[in-house]
Amino acid sequence: MNTDDELYDSSIQETISDSEGNIGEIIFGYLKYWKWFLLSLMVFSIIGYFYVKSQVPQYRSQTQILIKDTKQSTDKIILDELGVTPPNIVVENEILIMRSNTLVEKVIKELGLQTGYYSKGRLSKRILYKNEPASIDLLVASSKTYTKDWSVQVLDNQGVLFEGKKVPFNKPTSTPAGVIVVKPVDLNFKEPYFVTFNSIPSIAQQYINKLIITPTSKQSNMLVLAVEDAVPARAEDFLNKVVDEYIDEAISDKNKNIANTIAFIDERLRVLQGELGAEEKNVQEFKSNNNITDLGSEASMIFGKVTGNDTKVTDIDLQLTMLKQIEGYLATPDNLDIVQPSMLGMTDNTVTAMVNQLGTLKLQKQSLLRTIPETNPIVGAINDQIVSLKSSLRQAIKTLRSSLVLNRREVEKVNSRFEADLKQVPVRERQLMDVMRNKNIKDALFNFLLQKREETGLSLASNTADSRVINPARSSGTPIKPVVSTLYLIFISIGLGLPVGVIFIKDMLNNKIRRKSDISKNTRVPIIAQISQSDDNGALTIITRPRSIVAEQIRALRTNLDFLVPGNGCKVILFTSTVSGEGKSFISLNLGASLASTGKKVIILELDLRKPKLLSTIGLEKKIGLSDYLIGKVDYKDVIREIPQQENFYMIESGTIPPNPAEILMNSYLSALITALKVDYDYVLIDAPPIGLVTDAQILGKYADVTFFLVRHNFSRKDHISLLNEIYIKRIFKNLNVIFNSIDTSGLSYGYRYDYSYYGEQETKNKSLIDSIVNKFNKK
Repeated sequence: MNTDDELYDSSIQETISDSEGNIGEIIFGYLKYWKWFLLSLMVFSIIGYFYVKSQVPQYRSQTQILIKDTKQSTDKIILDELGVTPPNIVVENEILIMRSNTLVEKVIKELGLQTGYYSKGRLSKRILYKNEPASIDLLVASSKTYTKDWSVQVLDNQGVLFEGKKVPFNKPTSTPAGVIVVKPVDLNFKEPYFVTFNSIPSIAQQYINKLIITPTSKQSNMLVLAVEDAVPARAEDFLNKVVDEYIDEAISDKNKNIANTIAFIDERLRVLQGELGAEEKNVQEFKSNNNITDLGSEASMIFGKVTGNDTKVTDIDLQLTMLKQIEGYLATPDNLDIVQPSMLGMTDNTVTAMVNQLGTLKLQKQSLLRTIPETNPIVGAINDQIVSLKSSLRQAIKTLRSSLVLNRREVEKVNSRFEADLKQVPVRERQLMDVMRNKNIKDALFNFLLQKREETGLSLASNTADSRVINPARSSGTPIKPVVSTLYLIFISIGLGLPVGVIFIKDMLNNKIRRKSDISKNTRVPIIAQISQSDDNGALTIITRPRSIVAEQIRALRTNLDFLVPGNGCKVILFTSTVSGEGKSFISLNLGASLASTGKKVIILELDLRKPKLLSTIGLEKKIGLSDYLIGKVDYKDVIREIPQQENFYMIESGTIPPNPAEILMNSYLSALITALKVDYDYVLIDAPPIGLVTDAQILGKYADVTFFLVRHNFSRKDHISLLNEIYIKRIFKNLNVIFNSIDTSGLSYGYRYDYSYYGEQETKNKSLIDSIVNKFNKK
């Protein structure tokens, strides 16, 4: 006789085998719903088709420019060699400038992109750019301007119909959208279209978000500007205009210092021109009043020396004055817009270079502050450079001033010697020399300024930007969005994934037992048999369809019964379950018929006295039965009835439903009955009530040699297993085993796949298409 532990070990092996097939069971469980998968796939494929058709194609346009990095200072070279400063820091600054709101808003305004036009197609919009029937300029916005798209239709060569109101061409007109001016473009286009007004900052921000600027490599100064747009021509115009405005602003920034220098020279020339005229008039009047035409040879020689020395003094004084201006420039805060001082006449190249570099850094900082805050690390790096450069410049100014003062003293000593020589010159010639001396100083300075102005003007005319266009904007020939194949794949995935998700959630929420593993992994009670769902309406399937799957499974149960209760003698078998409807009557009848077919004498007792079903299942007329015997009303032999469908198969029906079933089951009549039947019959089958509802089955358990606990597929709840474990632990029933009943194999939700052809033609003629496919798959 097999023990519970032996059976449990066997059940563990079955559980392992069952778990190995779980993936297959899940797959075939989903195949049960193949029609829903097909329907969902068709629906989402159609939705995907219309979605793709409704999308406005997007094209990619791009241009390339080269940034000339001509600002490689000594400090930057050293830092680059140390790997501290990124090599493309200048390029990153220029990228920020090109994506600045100030620059892009200027581009939007000049191209008029704040106003959009489109016409409606069957599924999608058709963007109109430079081919709209009439362009509309918004002069004064209203509270409704930006709230909707406004309908427009050309009426004739006189005007359009704007939101139902006639508006003439080229005349400011008040409308619900605000004050507008309509200008004709293509009067042959009579179809209605729509105009959309946007604020310049908002549309500029949209383009900033779309504008992508990237270097061709980490070490390269070549930039690629790209933007995606529904209209390639509009994207090309935008990119070209961004580059043009960027170059123009760069040149404008570079020309600011030159323009300042020219203005300074012009102002000095205007003042000197008046002073020089006065000095020339003084010389002329002196010569006329004293009848002197020119200086003597000795006086002319001395005068030339004095004039040359005076020029040196003038140059030194000019440079000292410029040093004061530079110091004032250094003392002003960086956040103030102070004009850089002119370096006109400065002979020291070091100071000139440092002042120019300081001006360049301030311009870079001002450009960056248009797009990024003061706290940005890039701005902080420039601030550090400015502070360091100012400190170096102050030291250079101090050194240069000391040198200039020393030189001026030397020149003044030379002047003293010349003054002594002048005393030897006649009085009138000496007086003439004094007058001409002032005039020559002014004249030399005037000529010097004229020369510098010409040089500065040439520099202004030849100034170029530090960048150049490599390739003008060009668009891709084919749209990059939408990616049709990807969109279709997404919708197909949704079409397949949605049913999977619904089925998965349904399975997760389903608390019914649907697989053998739902039992075996939660209890130690062995599963002795698995019975498929019968599509036969008859109660005794083993008789009416002896070659069916269910009939063969009942025979297998009959065989296993010999291992559960070996040896000769009568065997008492009890059938129970958790709740009603799990198939006790069906299994007990068919197992009894199967046993009787082997020549054994079998009797089945309908001991579910509360809700009997056995008699009605086989279609016999109701008579007296067990309840009448148990109260001593009749003898047990008087209530035994033959089951006509099977020889050697008998039954005792429940009889009249008593008011106290549990009490009458506990009297001595039942024990006497079981004892008597064990003498006359080989098998006594007890169809007991559900143990989850009443205690009747527990009362009957002491008479049984083996107990079969029925669990019905997709009917019994998973929490019923806890009750099964409880009665197993308490050993309420002897030799407890589980029969997994009514397994639905047609839908493949359980995972059992049989070769139906083995059981005869009658089982295969009604197979569904999906069953045939699955069986062929399994054979492979």
